[in-house]
Amino acid sequence: MNDKNTAAQGTQIGRDNQIGIVGVGNMGGSISRSILRGGFPLRVFDLSATAVADLVALGATAADSLAELAASCDVISVVVVSDDQVKDVGATIIANAKPGTSVMVHSTVRASTVVDLGIEAAKKGINVLDVAVNGGQEKASRGTLTLMVGGEETVARGLWPLLESFGENIFYMGPTGSGVVAKLINNLIALGSYALQLEGMRLGAAYGLEEDAITTAVIASQGDNKGIRTWGRHDRKRAIRAAQGVDWSERMGRDLQEAAIAAGERDVLLSITAVISDAMPSMLRRRDRELSAVGGLPEAKFCSVCGQDLARMFREAGIHPECRPGYWHTEA
Repeated sequence: MNDKNTAAQGTQIGRDNQIGIVGVGNMGGSISRSILRGGFPLRVFDLSATAVADLVALGATAADSLAELAASCDVISVVVVSDDQVKDVGATIIANAKPGTSVMVHSTVRASTVVDLGIEAAKKGINVLDVAVNGGQEKASRGTLTLMVGGEETVARGLWPLLESFGENIFYMGPTGSGVVAKLINNLIALGSYALQLEGMRLGAAYGLEEDAITTAVIASQGDNKGIRTWGRHDRKRAIRAAQGVDWSERMGRDLQEAAIAAGERDVLLSITAVISDAMPSMLRRRDRELSAVGGLPEAKFCSVCGQDLARMFREAGIHPECRPGYWHTEA
């Protein structure tokens, strides 16, 4: 399901254009694999030699430096961790890229970060777009991410063929910064709902209700949502991150804080978001302690299409109903 206006406008990016990616860890590596499957020539740069070597084995080319990548690519994706890293990487790209280069920032950063970067880049004829991603590593590896795009529309439309190599649902949101804000809104709603789901499960446990029974009843009721349909996904992802030495509870709280900060920049008060962002880290640590007390995560079954956890109602079928072909459609 793509935005109805396709890439008819702007310069079309094709498979004769050199694509570059900076940052090929979990998300960047998965996006890179999808781009390679799409037939685009790909040059990669990362401080991890192992991550680079894995992609070279699949057909990518390793850049000797960030400056060399910037100078040799027509489109550059930035998949790093923080605002500071985006600023540092962006400065090097602007200093070395040729006019007409398009830079896509996929990192979850502040809208002001990509707006400021775009202002500086425009002085050299370089385009900056924020292409926010949603769907996690599971969907990135399948090329089925949701992409929320901000930037000059004609430039964005020209990038559509490349975006379709790793995104399934692609939406043009508006000027630079709009994609980041759209993702912050999505995170706000999804994580806020998750906080309520955790409290609901605690209430159920206090009365002896099993979580599978709760998800089955809620899916058939007004409380149905994606978080309940994939119940267990967040627990599993936190466990994976913990094994890698990453405290994901802090990351979730940070995502909500960024939404509150973005709202504050426009004099909008998100009072509920502020409460949840403050409570989220302790809620998740308590959840992990409770899971540990009952022997850890239960065995999971995954959707054959999206790869995410299946609530009990969908396990026999092996697929979420919304993942079946034809479920999502747009007007003709």
